[in-house]
Amino acid sequence: MAFWIIASDYATYRSEDAFRALEEVNWSETPNAHIAPGDVVYLYITRPVSAIGVKCYVTSVGLPEPEIDDREFWVNGQKLLERIKGRTWMRLKRVAVFSDEQRAQLKGTVLERHGLRGGSVQGRQHAAAELLDYIESVEQGRTIVGDDAVAETADFDPDQVAHFKDQIARDDYGVPDQTTNAKTRGSAQRAFAETVKSNYNGHCAITGISTREFLVASHIVPWSEAPEIRLDPRNGVCLSTLVDRAFDAGFLQIGTDYVVRIDWTKIGGDVALGDTLKPFDGRLLTKPARNSPQPEYLRRRLQSSPTRAL
Repeated sequence: MAFWIIASDYATYRSEDAFRALEEVNWSETPNAHIAPGDVVYLYITRPVSAIGVKCYVTSVGLPEPEIDDREFWVNGQKLLERIKGRTWMRLKRVAVFSDEQRAQLKGTVLERHGLRGGSVQGRQHAAAELLDYIESVEQGRTIVGDDAVAETADFDPDQVAHFKDQIARDDYGVPDQTTNAKTRGSAQRAFAETVKSNYNGHCAITGISTREFLVASHIVPWSEAPEIRLDPRNGVCLSTLVDRAFDAGFLQIGTDYVVRIDWTKIGGDVALGDTLKPFDGRLLTKPARNSPQPEYLRRRLQSSPTRAL
């Protein structure tokens, strides 16, 4: 069994509508696609969705013509027929249509951090193991909503963002679990991130990187562990995506003295990773203009780490 991600163009074929109405639909094949019966296909819905929306199984391939009449779901029949002229067909059976909350975690920008080539899908891609593990974790509800980098790309509600900003201004930092869903998490992270990144003048506190696309407002005490300080800017530090990942995984730690240290026991034999992180070992964290990291939060982070405390 192989796993594939295939682009679904809303401009010509409303695949999501078809899958909601029909258990199986036709899908045109491209030459040498190597897709076989029993394979799993994830349909990546292009703009304006830009996320995986549907999971299906391949039931048959190499059909000379469509076996199912689903023309009511074609947006522009003539254009579609011109594009697929001379192609063979396969049949896809619907397994799942992902919810809005799941799609927020399956956007191209998020998938790229888990191995998607190019940040979007053009045509079809074979899903590598890391990417597949992530997609399945979303499908099974195993993703950590506390992932700051993922939350910064999630859907949000402008009214909720304004509400959370007001909370921060009033030194009210709590976000109770019972009020939290994917959109709330995205809204809270957006308000938190704007405050934290502004405090650091839009620069990573370790690398100095200032390109917005590479910055994350990383929680010191993870989101999942402390509902009462989820919005506290003293519980955040502006990091570039590389060191954010290293910080989350415990490869890079920040001591209560604000000194960065690398846990070489976790690096192991990965020479390239070691060479990348080595320049930051022993570096003093750049302090923000306001709301420096709370030493108690740093201590809590170190105590909860499976590696040595600093």
